[in-house]
Amino acid sequence: GVDYATLSPVFPTPSKPGYGPALGLDGLAAAVEAVPDLPVVALGGVTPDNAAACVEAGAVGVAVMGAVMAAPDPYTVVRDLLFALGETVLP
Repeated sequence: GVDYATLSPVFPTPSKPGYGPALGLDGLAAAVEAVPDLPVVALGGVTPDNAAACVEAGAVGVAVMGAVMAAPDPYTVVRDLLFALGETVLP
């Protein structure tokens, strides 16, 4: 009974230095293909600049920690992430 899985780290990230090398978009796509009936959420090094690429690689969504927690303006990062994923956001 698993509803979804997170896959991490997709990109290099200072918050997960001990988890091995980043899988990259090819690794993400391969994992998604390996479990076609299980939604996969991309985690690790996700930013507004690469979030849409994760979805294009097959992830159902992204999970973000470091980019938001380390930002001087977390609201802007979240807004930009949502915008990158095609969500309608507030100014």
